[in-house]
Amino acid sequence: MTSEQIETSSYDKFNAKSYLTRNYRARPDGIPDSPEDWLPWLLKNLKDTFAGGNLSGERLLDVGTGPAIHNLISAARHFPNITCAEFCQENREEVERWIHGEEDAFDWDPFIKYVCGLEGEDDWEARKEALRDAIQHVVFCDVRDKNPLGAMNGGPYDVVSSIFTLCGAAKDKADFDEIVLNVGSLVKPGGTLILVCDLEATQYSDGDITYPHTFLEASYIRQAVRNSGFTDVEDDILDFRSTEGRPGLNWNGTGYIYLTARRCSE
Repeated sequence: MTSEQIETSSYDKFNAKSYLTRNYRARPDGIPDSPEDWLPWLLKNLKDTFAGGNLSGERLLDVGTGPAIHNLISAARHFPNITCAEFCQENREEVERWIHGEEDAFDWDPFIKYVCGLEGEDDWEARKEALRDAIQHVVFCDVRDKNPLGAMNGGPYDVVSSIFTLCGAAKDKADFDEIVLNVGSLVKPGGTLILVCDLEATQYSDGDITYPHTFLEASYIRQAVRNSGFTDVEDDILDFRSTEGRPGLNWNGTGYIYLTARRCSE
């Protein structure tokens, strides 16, 4: 079995429900519970990006959605046409269960309430239905392919987001460069890329299986995005270096980077 087959086999064994139960909880005060408050940090950055008035269009592609929809709560307020693209079949099925309101779907209500609170919106139930309506496609993708969406190539998109995916998919830095180029090609000229990556991590565990990560510094990620045809690169870093032992974290990184960039006009 090749190394690529081993990686594919590992992700086929990914336990989506276990992952969600372990990592996505809300405290009694309604704030998402996470080490170093990385979830509130992420959700606020997404809220600020989508509410900032700098994005245009109607079509958004989320690459590497996983089994989770929290990354898209703010997006649904502005983008009525969302495509979730994900490699792992179990994750795609988990998203579909939530869209269709099935009984065994994960409960994202606390996260939707929290994000709506950040935005000053009271009707969180309307946002939940808006997000369900907005997610029009849940499709397979392979970021290592020059055409990540394969036959279902609906691009280019006004916005492409990828949260904690590309750094885990890359075998090394050269592979990361190619993956960013592949995913970046799905952004229309003048459109926006939203990218969130681990910093300086070499592995991640979901509690059952350990997955490799490519060691990436913030400066390298910024340059890879610029080299892929993007400008106006801006970012926010959540630094974990002061956290002893990193309780509750299943990786060995030093922080996260939230990055936005605009694709150069042709």
